[in-house]
Amino acid sequence: MTRVDRRQLRFNQALLVLGTAASLVLRRPEPVWLLTLLFLLSFTRWDPLRVLKRSLKIPPDPVEEDPRPHRFARALGTLFLSFASLAFATGLTWLGYLLALAVGLLAAINLTFRFCLGCFLYYQFRLLRHRLGLS
Repeated sequence: MTRVDRRQLRFNQALLVLGTAASLVLRRPEPVWLLTLLFLLSFTRWDPLRVLKRSLKIPPDPVEEDPRPHRFARALGTLFLSFASLAFATGLTWLGYLLALAVGLLAAINLTFRFCLGCFLYYQFRLLRHRLGLS
């Protein structure tokens, strides 16, 4: 098993909550576009979210944990943010806000109650694959 930086996860969630809230309060799509870009780039070698956390001098909190559920959750959040950005770009503003709000609320739930819907879905898919004999 590899290490997961818990503070990085919490930092990412806080950024999602703040960014989606800013977009809703300001009634502007730019914060969602910026979040989408940051989270898309987080899947590359140059992860701006880690660079941002380090530049703010937030110390790491590594724990022995499987990173796959967290990567899956981040991918789902990024997918929803990408759809929100696309909705904003095509004039479906209400849909953009709805999708961004879903991501922000799920990040807030994770920050507050430590329940990650994306991680839960990851484990449910793994369980289903096991039951179907696909694992």
